[in-house]
Amino acid sequence: MLPHILKKILVTIFILLGFQTFGQNKVDRINDEVYSIEKNDTLKLSEYNWTKLTGIKTDGGGILNVWQNDNQICKIVEEIGVSYGRVKTIMYLQNGLPIKIIETEENFERTEQGFNHKKLNEVFKVIIHVLDWEMDEDKTRQIGQRVLSEANCAAYDYISIIERAKKAITQ
Repeated sequence: MLPHILKKILVTIFILLGFQTFGQNKVDRINDEVYSIEKNDTLKLSEYNWTKLTGIKTDGGGILNVWQNDNQICKIVEEIGVSYGRVKTIMYLQNGLPIKIIETEENFERTEQGFNHKKLNEVFKVIIHVLDWEMDEDKTRQIGQRVLSEANCAAYDYISIIERAKKAITQ
């Protein structure tokens, strides 16, 4: 009888320790960090003209918003207006490396007269949880299909946005 009770106690302890140590998977930890960034009202927000930073002109212009704590970038939002709509990339960083990337393509509503510039419809969204930046390991969820924007081949393709943000905050 005692070994059976002891076994149950040991199993219970192992399960409890396991939940404390391994209960949150990487995606949950990333989402917790993203939540912390979103709720951090001490982060400094700076807004930059994307066209001036890149020298590239688009139909709808563009902005680059950077949230930072001291010299550490925590969040970047790049929004580019194009003739058919808008492409937006949101990137959350931890220790200078991306942990979550959300990219959306929104297209203006098409009418018989052309585009209705007052109504945007989200046609594509990709959510990338970067599990290991160095090994290019991520968990990706895609909703919809791209219509006119181009896909990135790997998480590394987003590095140009980080470089643009670094350049912006040092000018």
